[in-house]
Amino acid sequence: ALAGEAAAKSFSLPQATVAIAVQPDGSLLVEEHITFAFDGSFSGAYREIPLRQGEVLDEIYVVEEGRRYSPGASAELGSSGAPSTYGTARVGDRVRIVWHYQAFSDLRTFTIGYRLRGLAVAYDDVVDVNLQVWGDEWEQELGQLTAVLFLPQPAGGPEYRVWGHPVSVRGDVRRASQQVELRAERVPPGQFVELRTVFPRSVLTSTGGAQVRHETALDRIVA
Repeated sequence: ALAGEAAAKSFSLPQATVAIAVQPDGSLLVEEHITFAFDGSFSGAYREIPLRQGEVLDEIYVVEEGRRYSPGASAELGSSGAPSTYGTARVGDRVRIVWHYQAFSDLRTFTIGYRLRGLAVAYDDVVDVNLQVWGDEWEQELGQLTAVLFLPQPAGGPEYRVWGHPVSVRGDVRRASQQVELRAERVPPGQFVELRTVFPRSVLTSTGGAQVRHETALDRIVA
């Protein structure tokens, strides 16, 4: 019994902050800042980011307190690796990022960064950015989630909309001229959270990082 108690460990997720910068070509630069509260010894964590048809994820990096982790480590779940390293793998319709570290009963914040191309959909009237800002792979509750999306230039009018999803998650969204913010509290285990932003097509200067569909879509999206 004593040995079992000594080996017991757990962690919680007090908070996560996600920053999304929409680029002028419609690609997205994303940084996730995830805080872990460890109780016991831990050496690895992972994220799985879903991709739909036409979406590409690249330019991946992992940072902790300004120190970049080195790529090339194993991305197998449960694998071991040198501290301050990470690995990536395509697993079905997801990209898995596994990072390795050494932690013992402390508070640590890891930053996972990447670029998404093809997620934004540029229609004739609006651009639709429907992004999962928290995944469903977590077995722990998330205490607080904040996601902020920055536009390349100010937007306004009836073509500029923002939603959080699903409604079962307690939270709210706010819109300013050049950014939107989602806040959620006590996100249940296994529950994803999405931030959907629609803005005028004129906000982009090109569509090299987006999917292009030649139709008007605002009324359908709102409906």
